[in-house]
Amino acid sequence: MRALKSTFLVACLLLLTAASAGAGTIVIGTPNGAGNCFPFGCAYQAEYQQVYNANQFSGTVTITGLKFYNNFYNEDATAMNTGEWNISLSTTGYDASTLTSTPANNIGADNTLVFAGNLAQPWAFGDTLEITLSTPFTYNPANGSLLMDVIANASDPNGRIFFDATSDAVTGRLFYYSGVTAGGVGVTSSYGLVTGFETGSAIPEPASCLLIAPALLGLAVLRRKFRG
Repeated sequence: MRALKSTFLVACLLLLTAASAGAGTIVIGTPNGAGNCFPFGCAYQAEYQQVYNANQFSGTVTITGLKFYNNFYNEDATAMNTGEWNISLSTTGYDASTLTSTPANNIGADNTLVFAGNLAQPWAFGDTLEITLSTPFTYNPANGSLLMDVIANASDPNGRIFFDATSDAVTGRLFYYSGVTAGGVGVTSSYGLVTGFETGSAIPEPASCLLIAPALLGLAVLRRKFRG
């Protein structure tokens, strides 16, 4: 019985260890000393896409959150924009230098809505916008680049926020100059927002460990049966 208890504890510990393995933040892009307010920091009412090259990820990850930084350009905003953002992630065959000017063409077959809602909150220069995904997204870089698609309908009554931008050849973006119906669409290779990807798995609930108990008990009974 003591051996069974020890095995049970070890199994639960292994579950917890596996769940936390790989957890952390992958930051893509080196800040270029400037910033951009599309699509989170100003009155942006359009679609925005940003692609991240597959070679920026060392292996399959489960993305649970996004981070955007405001460290270089200050317009004294006192609050984040108010409005609605729908954020989706997918695997795409395009990269930082090949993103097309047609949004639908860039979106992958595994497109998943990972966040929908308002991001309004108090703001001060130097803050980080942290977005916890309602639906985690598992990404395998062997299948292509990672695409973030954002549908924004936001206003900026408390000032614009310019999030850190990067000119590294690791990301590219699609944006609308002045809304969906005016201004046209632009594609910028090797440019985008510095992005932090929160990764890792959720910690198993206690019930997960409890499911192990019947299996271990069954193994113990079989072991005694064959010994007898």
